[in-house]
Amino acid sequence: MINSIHSYSGLISAWVCGVSGLVFLIMHFKIKQRNEILGSYLIISSVSTLLTNALIVAYLYSLDKDLGSFHLFYVAIVLFTLTFLYIYKDQMRENYFLYWGLALLYLMGLAIRTITTLGEALV
Repeated sequence: MINSIHSYSGLISAWVCGVSGLVFLIMHFKIKQRNEILGSYLIISSVSTLLTNALIVAYLYSLDKDLGSFHLFYVAIVLFTLTFLYIYKDQMRENYFLYWGLALLYLMGLAIRTITTLGEALV
């Protein structure tokens, strides 16, 4: 059951990050449409889906499931990216919508790459 949840959690993470990133970019270019409350909800939902996906991977790894070393590597890259976004969140306030839009689209790309490397191992 947890394997089926894991197969869908990556897709959900990619979709949520992608849609949130596009909404942030639209809000950046449409000055009248900017809403920081909506932005904070989008950030929280995107980060929570990514962290949930990482926790599922950690749980599956603890059960000795063969996820592949590249899959684990990209999950670690997602976690490092989230760490750096948290560290630099004060500097990102200058162009809040542009930076978060690009960061969430980058995280969507990482989530897609994580999905595609499931089961691949470094030989």
